[in-house]
Amino acid sequence: MDDVFGLIVILSLVVVIGSIAGLIALTKVSALQQEVTLLKKQLHSVITKSSIPSVNTAVRFESEQPHSHPTEPKLASDVTNQQPVTLNQTTTTSTHRHTVNSPPATNKRSHSAFNTFLAELKNQLQQNWMTWIGGVALAFGGIFLAKYSLDAGLLSPSLRLTLGGVFGVALITAAEFLHRKGIIFEGFTNYVPAALAGGGFISCFALTLLAYSSYEMLSATTAFVMLAVIALAASSMALRLGPLLAVLGIVGAYSVPMWVNTGSGNLAALLTYIGFVTLSAVLVAKRVNRNWLWYLLWAGHIGWYWVALSVVKSTEYWLMGGFSLLSIIGLIAMMRLGLTLRLLEYRPHSLQRLLKLQPDNPLLLAIVVPLLIAIAISMASMQWQIVMVCLIVMLLFLVLQNSRWDLWQGLALLIAVLLVVTQHNYTIDSNDHLFIFKNIYGLGLLLGIGFCLYGLYFGARYYKRLSFHLVAAFSLFVLIATLYSLTPEQDLVVAYSLWTVLLLLGSGVLIKRAQNAHTQWQQFSYWVGANANVTLCLTMLLADSGLTLALAIQVLVISILVKRHKVPMPHWPIKALVAAVLARLTFAPWIESYADLTLFSMHWSIVVYPIAVGLFWFAAKQWHKTDMKIWLEGAALHCLALFITTETSYQLVGHYPQLGSLSFYEQVLLSCNWLALGCVYLHRAQSAGQLAKLYTIAGLILSALAGLLLVSTALNENPLLTSLYVGETPVFNWMLMMWLVPSALTLWLATLVKPVNAQLSKIMLAVAGVLAALAINALIRQYWQGAYIYLDNITSDAELYSYSIVWLLLGALVVISGHLKQQLLLQKVGLGILGAVIVKVFLIDMASLTGLLKAVSFIGLGLSLVGLSWLFQKLRSKARVS
Repeated sequence: MDDVFGLIVILSLVVVIGSIAGLIALTKVSALQQEVTLLKKQLHSVITKSSIPSVNTAVRFESEQPHSHPTEPKLASDVTNQQPVTLNQTTTTSTHRHTVNSPPATNKRSHSAFNTFLAELKNQLQQNWMTWIGGVALAFGGIFLAKYSLDAGLLSPSLRLTLGGVFGVALITAAEFLHRKGIIFEGFTNYVPAALAGGGFISCFALTLLAYSSYEMLSATTAFVMLAVIALAASSMALRLGPLLAVLGIVGAYSVPMWVNTGSGNLAALLTYIGFVTLSAVLVAKRVNRNWLWYLLWAGHIGWYWVALSVVKSTEYWLMGGFSLLSIIGLIAMMRLGLTLRLLEYRPHSLQRLLKLQPDNPLLLAIVVPLLIAIAISMASMQWQIVMVCLIVMLLFLVLQNSRWDLWQGLALLIAVLLVVTQHNYTIDSNDHLFIFKNIYGLGLLLGIGFCLYGLYFGARYYKRLSFHLVAAFSLFVLIATLYSLTPEQDLVVAYSLWTVLLLLGSGVLIKRAQNAHTQWQQFSYWVGANANVTLCLTMLLADSGLTLALAIQVLVISILVKRHKVPMPHWPIKALVAAVLARLTFAPWIESYADLTLFSMHWSIVVYPIAVGLFWFAAKQWHKTDMKIWLEGAALHCLALFITTETSYQLVGHYPQLGSLSFYEQVLLSCNWLALGCVYLHRAQSAGQLAKLYTIAGLILSALAGLLLVSTALNENPLLTSLYVGETPVFNWMLMMWLVPSALTLWLATLVKPVNAQLSKIMLAVAGVLAALAINALIRQYWQGAYIYLDNITSDAELYSYSIVWLLLGALVVISGHLKQQLLLQKVGLGILGAVIVKVFLIDMASLTGLLKAVSFIGLGLSLVGLSWLFQKLRSKARVS
């Protein structure tokens, strides 16, 4: 009670201002009444003096229906029920008012409903703020009167509440009297009567709560009933006094269960009450005709629906299921189709238009999705199964009544899949070969065949609506694929024969329908569906890798069909299918079931990856100058990368790369593979169009990973520092793969990254040079040392001289190459190599010389360096002249 009194004290200023505002409002309204009377007299005199015998004008009832609800396009038979609201006035005729009952706007203006509501609210506040503050003041006046009597102890609680109730009823009576007599407003607005009635209903609502919570004079059930009656009475009176009173009634009615808890836990009573309130609110919203009233009642109904779902018990599943079905019918179907659910529209619509249907789609999802989540969590019982079957039937029926709901067939198919999946814990008797006709298997087959026949029949009847053809083409495939994924491997032998027969029969029917199709899209859908059925048959026959190949074949077949029939198919379905295939191929090597899998007596990866590369490559050839071609070529390239990465490691060590425990040889191979693939991706980025950024990022990541492996190998697994076997064959040994091949690839990488980052390109050139130097020295040492080249071995004079000879020749070749190509950088590098060789010769190779020979060696070193300097200056001067 202290909190309530504190709130009352805070709002006391509002009461004073409201009282003054009410007086001012009454004064202004009286002045308006006099002006209106004068204008009517003038208008009457003009009509009387007019020479025209009659005037026929069309005037909208702005006071009664300021905003009519735009509706969805209807058939010609329904147009007569959707004429604008007009009033024909003549000198000899009477006034007729026409009203339109329709749900809120769902056309292109629906997105601005909130802005329209704010603008209308602002306008009403600007014009009638004094009136409504006066009404609020009257409501609080009744509350303060009860508080004062409580504080002063003047009256008994019963008498205080009785007087407060009389005050509230008096305000409501006064509002009804003013509205009926039209004393003040004469057909303009009826906001003052609505304000008085609002104050009266608030007073009655507050006093009832006070009697229940503070005085405990009412039982929970009695208080609940009284509050509901007050709220519904306010909604009923809103039919005459306008939308703002309807807000009071709707909010009050939906909030009653929050104020009063009967403690019975009777969910049926709660849902019955909410349904009754929603029905009343719908009638009010249709009559008062305001969009935001619909949103208000939707929020109240669905909010309590969610609350009920969260507390439902296993014995009340049927109750929640029935309430959800009735909610769909009452909130969506009847609003569109009327009480008789008559046919509204059957013409086809585009996918974009079907997706943007408002508010039908959001309302349906708000009801169905929580229901399906509750079913999945609680594990479907027989009650839930019946509810889901009824939901499927209802959705398929509603689709026939309104073509704007065609996408609901997809939702019905999804519910059918969930119905089968939630029964997956069914135990199969290994001795019962008829299990494929029982329980979830029989149900799945029945649903698949039923959906297929539904699509075929109504696809022939409404042949322009593509959704029916899609259901006919893919429903059997989806349901049998679901059963296949749930069936234990040992029981597939029994089920395979029946499922194969059904799939092949379905493919035959679909091919026949494709031959008689009316449009390219229909023909394409049936061909793809037939191909999907055949693919599923092959998948069940083959191993896990067979499914991957079957999906890849599906990509190729779809691409060929699109090219042959010139179907303007969107690319996203094919891209999604390609992504699924690539995901399976990418993660398969590290899945345990694939470790020892064979195909055609060979390890699966050596068969699947090359075939996938070929399938994607040929599929890409079917698309000309489109991003789909680039996408499929990228998929082929990715499969090639996987093949090189995984198969080389498998052939080398007998298993796929395990990044946490790579051997020296695996690190060498992976560094080469990843660096090569990184270069290929960067090269591909130059012609990848919209995917260029993706290829560039992938190429740089792979190159960085290869670099990390090279650094790790040089530090931890370096054959120069550790005793590691590198091979006995000169040149063609592990040193070739460890440093020489990465050096060449890094040189290519430097040219590829130059357009992206010139500074990075220079760094790559330096890295390539370092790797080349390591490779040449390691190859020379392997020639002299054999299979083990670590530095602890003794180095012979012949080996030392061979380093000098080889590098002297390489330096000379680099200088000559730079001179011929007129590249100063190469000339500098070559001269640097020659200088290093000369220094090495005189300081290391001739280190054992003494006396005169030693002096001569240093003189020769100086002359050689001076000669190289002169040669360098000469080459640089020629470069400047040129």
